[in-house]
Amino acid sequence: MTIELSLLGVVVGTLSGFFGIGGGTVSVPLLLYLGFGIKEAIGISVMQMVAGSLMAAYIHQKNKTYTIRDIKYFGFGGLIGAAIGGVLVKVLDASVLEGTFLGMVAFTLGRLALSSPQPTRPEVVNRPLYGLIGSAIGVFSGMLGVGGSILMTPILVSFMGFELKKASAIGLFFVLFTSISALVTFAILGMLNWHAGAVMALSSLVGIWFGIWLVDKVHLRHYKQILVVFYIFIFSLTAYKLIAG
Repeated sequence: MTIELSLLGVVVGTLSGFFGIGGGTVSVPLLLYLGFGIKEAIGISVMQMVAGSLMAAYIHQKNKTYTIRDIKYFGFGGLIGAAIGGVLVKVLDASVLEGTFLGMVAFTLGRLALSSPQPTRPEVVNRPLYGLIGSAIGVFSGMLGVGGSILMTPILVSFMGFELKKASAIGLFFVLFTSISALVTFAILGMLNWHAGAVMALSSLVGIWFGIWLVDKVHLRHYKQILVVFYIFIFSLTAYKLIAG
């Protein structure tokens, strides 16, 4: 099982680094296939996301992809939003949450598909606005258990003037905050398989490095095309999961 987890970690880490996602949408189903229970699989995936997003943040900061001084406010907002989302789960009807989420994702993906990968407006630098956006996305993360990058990247590109690859990197940075919150919760509840999680987390670091390296080798226009196709695939999986229950 160690070999399988190591290979899975490399694959998920590569996808995370390249597409700027947490990776749970990919890892959880595969962990279930390997025989883990759903709660155990989510815990393992969360450990991988924390390690992977930390590694990605270090690499991107070293490469000067972004400045943490400003974008950390996305993450702070996400922490607040995720807490609010957890409360709203008990208040709002599930169909309202699901419909709103799918509608927002469809809209932002449409904007991403039609937008230019190169910024057509100056990049917006506004820490309070960053916090507000992070909070809004965090609400959906808390309500539906998604990392949030599938919303973050299109919003930054379409409305905030961010270059596509930078926006994708920030999306993965945002996952760091939500995944740490989830990791603490799982640890307190005693729901973590530390050995399996550590194996997958450590092996994913190799994949994260490779995925980020690969991003730099792909032309921006081609990267956008690949990203849109991947996001449509993830959106379809999410929609199927929500609709089928």
